[in-house]
Amino acid sequence: MQPRHISFPAFLILFLTLLACSGENKDLRIYEQEKVMMGTIMKIKVVTNGEEEKTKEAFDAAFREIAGLDSELSEWQPASPVSAVNREAGVKSVEVPNAVVTVTEKALDIADITDGAFDITFKPIGRLWNVKERTSPPPADSIRAALNQVDYKQIELDTLQNTLFLKKKGMEIGFGGIAKGYAAYRAGEVLEEYGITNYIINAGGDLYVKGNKGEQRWTSGIQNPDKEQTKPVLAFSVIKPCGIATSGDYESYFIFEGTRYHHIIDLSTGYPARGVKSVTVFSEDPAKADAYATAFFITGYEKALRIVAQDPSLAFILIDDKDKLFKSPNIGAFIEEL
Repeated sequence: MQPRHISFPAFLILFLTLLACSGENKDLRIYEQEKVMMGTIMKIKVVTNGEEEKTKEAFDAAFREIAGLDSELSEWQPASPVSAVNREAGVKSVEVPNAVVTVTEKALDIADITDGAFDITFKPIGRLWNVKERTSPPPADSIRAALNQVDYKQIELDTLQNTLFLKKKGMEIGFGGIAKGYAAYRAGEVLEEYGITNYIINAGGDLYVKGNKGEQRWTSGIQNPDKEQTKPVLAFSVIKPCGIATSGDYESYFIFEGTRYHHIIDLSTGYPARGVKSVTVFSEDPAKADAYATAFFITGYEKALRIVAQDPSLAFILIDDKDKLFKSPNIGAFIEEL
């Protein structure tokens, strides 16, 4: 058995390059602030020629929005509606706020489309694997028992009464694979209420990019996490507002008897997904980018391609375990390669 290893976080894999303002926009200023929220670092960067005091108010309001969503969507806060839903699993339905209804609806749609590759009832199996603490895989019988509690079809959501019910006792939901993208979108809406239309919201590595920096676009790149190189595998500029989210096997893992066991679990087997090294998803909806990055890592290229053909609001770049890079045909609608 080799020592457990935790790699650098995903936001070091997806990096952002800021270009100097030029031309008629020399009076533009960049403002940036970050806070620890939703269990990660939430960073907001804006480009504006607005007054500094008004910009500060916009930042404060955007972070308040994120904090409010965290209190509603977190399964880690005992007083949250999600925690109440989990406690009452198999017993009764729980009234939940609009944000929980919206995110649950999105999650259930994606679960249906991906045949359960993305499933917010993953928590029992996710807690069992917990690669940040483990040094060896869990026993097979424990995996089977945990999977017995995982099934998004056992979620009963009443959008008229705003209630949520988990039909099976012991079930738990968690929005860790979608909530940050949703929070980034909502924070962006707040910024726009203050007249700020050029911004990047970095939600622990998941980005929501809108507008430009002066007369130039925001640029970004994707690196191969297993290669020591400064040049990205692919560099690009962002040509339309979109969320950008990356999932990879390099984020959290341990190595046991020469095999890497990472944190992205294929719910059809109960073991870490194989065949893919990283997936970056682009979507007009940052919550969808967040969720589909996980789903496409599990489904692989062919199924991801079929899904994108039905939903052109998504695009992706995938690196498989042989370092081969794949792109969906519609990737040019979101980015321009450099």
